[in-house]
Parts: sequence; structure tokens; C-alpha cells
Amino acid sequence: MERAAVITGASRGLGLALTRRFLEEGWRVFGISRTERHWKTALKALPSGEKVSFHRLDLTSELQVKRFARQILRGQAMGYCLSPDKRESKSTQIDLLINNAGYGGKLLRLENTPAAGYHKIMSGNLFSTFLMCKYFIPGFREQKKGMILNISSMAGQRAVPRVAVYSASKFGVIALSQAIAKENADTGLKCVTVCPGGMNTEMRAGLFGRKDALKQQTPEFVAGVIFDVYQDKIKVESGGDIVIRHGKITAIHPCPGA
Repeated sequence: MERAAVITGASRGLGLALTRRFLEEGWRVFGISRTERHWKTALKALPSGEKVSFHRLDLTSELQVKRFARQILRGQAMGYCLSPDKRESKSTQIDLLINNAGYGGKLLRLENTPAAGYHKIMSGNLFSTFLMCKYFIPGFREQKKGMILNISSMAGQRAVPRVAVYSASKFGVIALSQAIAKENADTGLKCVTVCPGGMNTEMRAGLFGRKDALKQQTPEFVAGVIFDVYQDKIKVESGGDIVIRHGKITAIHPCPGA
């Protein structure tokens, strides 16, 4: 039976690497991004355009997220793909939700961070994850199975100076995942947090420079670890988190007790 994943921030960076990996394994992928700017380039980099569609979505808009979740589960979501006529015409069972989209902001000391910048980072990283979980959890509970993988950061384990708000938002993602796991312990839904260290992505280059980014682990490596977590080849209990740094797994933490 064909499996399906929803991946946010799917058109570049770690999201694109995840999309590629799951397509290679025969999955159908519904990719979400804030703009259409990278869609054509992303499709050219993917092994199969037949099983992926891209959807433009403001993840900080409750109305848009609610509508998208409803459309996906009913098989009514029209996205950008190579064969739009081959979209599902029946309800779609989503096996996996990966909340990967994020916003890094700028390198600023806390006292120099504008309130508007705070809200943009918290909305892009934490509120967006909250909304996607809120509107996909009922479907997972109804089908009595599924998995949510929330992408945090090493900055969510250990705060980084000059990205204080980003660090706080990623700490929040871990807390959100732990609560979801505990609230759904009596169902087949599993929720795990992934905390990558630095990766060679545009976001990293934008914050710390291209030279720094080139020294970091590849998003393809991190995507491979994430796929193995889903496959349960790497054991991470629901509510737990896994830390991936310097091209290796450096820690796996269990979910704290209630």
C-alpha cells in the first residue's frame, strides 16, 4: 500500500532532502512551502515527479492550515506537480507529518531584537508547528496510527547567543512534541523531535556565512537518519528526541515522565 507524507519547507534545504529520500522509497509526498520560487528547481532535483506535489501555504494562518488539512485528507488538494491530472480523487491516509519549515531571523543580541522580529520567528517555527499538529492529529487519531516528526535544532537543546528567539522557539518545539506524545499515548500516534546541529543550507549560510555552512553536515545525511527513525531502525520513543551533529548521532533522549 502506498504511503504518504506531508513535509513542510519541502522545496529546499533539509525539506528537499527529505522529500527526495521519501520519494526514493516509493512514498507519495505533499510538499509545503511559503512561496513558489523554488518549485521548478526542486522538481528537477527529485527522482520522480509523479508522486510529489507542491502546495503554497502560509503556515502561520490558521484558516489556511485548517483548509489544507481538510483538503488533503479528503483528496481535494490541488498542488503544483508534473501530472496534476493524477492527483488523488479519493480520501488520502497520511502516514507521516514532518514539520520542518523554519525561520532563522538575523544574528542579533536580545536587546537589539525588535518585537516584530520576535513574533516572526516564534510564528514561523513554533506557532506553525502547533497549527499543523492541531489539524492533523484528529486524522491520526481516527486511523489509530501515524507519526509526527517535529524538526527542532541543536539550538533547542542548548541556546545559542545572538539567536536567542530562534533558540527559544526550538526549545518550544521539543516541549510541544513531548505534550503531544503524552496526550496520545493511548493511540497509535507517535511524536518524535529531531534536533540537527549545523547543516549546509541556505538558512545557515544566511546567518553565519557560506564558508561556515560548507563545513556543516549535509541535509542528505540528516534526512537519512530521519528516515531510519521513521522505519524504527533507530529507536526513539514517542516524546523523545534525537540529536544529530557533525555527521553522526550524538544523543537520544527519552520522553521525560509526566
